[in-house]
Amino acid sequence: MSNVSNGSWKEEYNRKLCTPEEAAALIRDNDVICVAGGGNVPDGFCRAFDKRLNQLHNITVAEALAMALFDFMTPASAGHSHIETVYGGVVERMCFQWGTAHYIPVHLDDTNRTIEDLDCRIIATAVTPPDENGYFNLSIGRGVLSQRIMEKAEHLIVEVNSHLPWCNSDLLLHVSQVDRIIEKDTPLFQVPDIPITDKEKTIAGYIVDMVPDGATIQIGIGGLPNAIGSFLTSKKDLGIHTEVMTNVFMDLMISGAANGSRKNINKGKAVACLGFGDDRLNKFMDHNQDIMFFAAEYTNDSYVIGQHDNLISINNFMSIDLSGQVGSESKAHQQFTGTGGSVNFVRGAKISNGGKSFLAATATYTQNGEMKSRIMPMLELGTAVTVPRTDVEYIVTEYGIARLRYKSVPKRAKALIQIAHPDFRDQLTFEAKKIGWLY
Repeated sequence: MSNVSNGSWKEEYNRKLCTPEEAAALIRDNDVICVAGGGNVPDGFCRAFDKRLNQLHNITVAEALAMALFDFMTPASAGHSHIETVYGGVVERMCFQWGTAHYIPVHLDDTNRTIEDLDCRIIATAVTPPDENGYFNLSIGRGVLSQRIMEKAEHLIVEVNSHLPWCNSDLLLHVSQVDRIIEKDTPLFQVPDIPITDKEKTIAGYIVDMVPDGATIQIGIGGLPNAIGSFLTSKKDLGIHTEVMTNVFMDLMISGAANGSRKNINKGKAVACLGFGDDRLNKFMDHNQDIMFFAAEYTNDSYVIGQHDNLISINNFMSIDLSGQVGSESKAHQQFTGTGGSVNFVRGAKISNGGKSFLAATATYTQNGEMKSRIMPMLELGTAVTVPRTDVEYIVTEYGIARLRYKSVPKRAKALIQIAHPDFRDQLTFEAKKIGWLY
């Protein structure tokens, strides 16, 4: 990439303007390329890459949270491309099953360093139109790309999408720093609010009772976070330091419950590294001075998180064994999502003065019409341990809260059985005694 120029950026912009096909022509056999995800997917570049796919061989594509299925992700890509991803959404789950994508186990705060280690020759991302000084904004995808990653790439390709909101950030990208510019307005994906169930309302009630006024909040994504957010509107002076800015946080800010006035750092600012919501959220974030986006290596650094007093971390889990090992990303050997930032925030909450971390889920789930317990004697063989039992604090289901930190394994087993579905408690007790965890 060239250095920042003092010349006319508009002239330089026009010189670098190209078609998606011209940009995709830069890809060579055996390349490692990074394609941004979420709202920053460069749709035009990806579709042009698809057109060249059969001409290319052994392309490694680093990506995550694709919002569309491209040919380079499908079984037809065999021998031509394969995906390495630090996190999985709906599209990546299909790719895992097809064998076209492989998961890189990593905490979210290591995402930037992971991409840097992949040594990508080409990076492609969508950006906002430039401002009056010739600077692009990385918008809701700020967290994935760092200055180091972009400087290291041989080719930095940006796809200008006017639908992206301008998000206040610690990093802007000048026209002089990019190699190719594509113009393509692609409508942003919409993340609808998931309906809240009665069980989720019950879980939310348990957690919210333990959140003090003035706490700084991190919440994951899904129906349960929506329930918790709706309950938190009764609180005062909440702060926001999270990985993903969602509609939940927007509603808390609009209601006045979250103003960041008591935050120890970034006072008055809601901090995130990614955005994930609908058009209401995108419009709310656009040029909003009360929101700041940083790289994931900052937002998810446990020591940064821990600088906030009363840091409350709330995330989902998929399964837990009676010793406290938590699985939040896979079922047996089947990868569903990724480690994400759960451990970053669990550990950050532990450092925080007055901090608390909650891992929550309904006590059961249904598989092939059969009700199964999320609380089990041992995790199913092959299930990845996302949060080690040494880090877990509170586990919450609709049947109550179990505090595991500083508890022996028998005490943990007893506490978890008490918040399991009643239909499974006798069997869990029997298995715990057979293992030797209860007597």
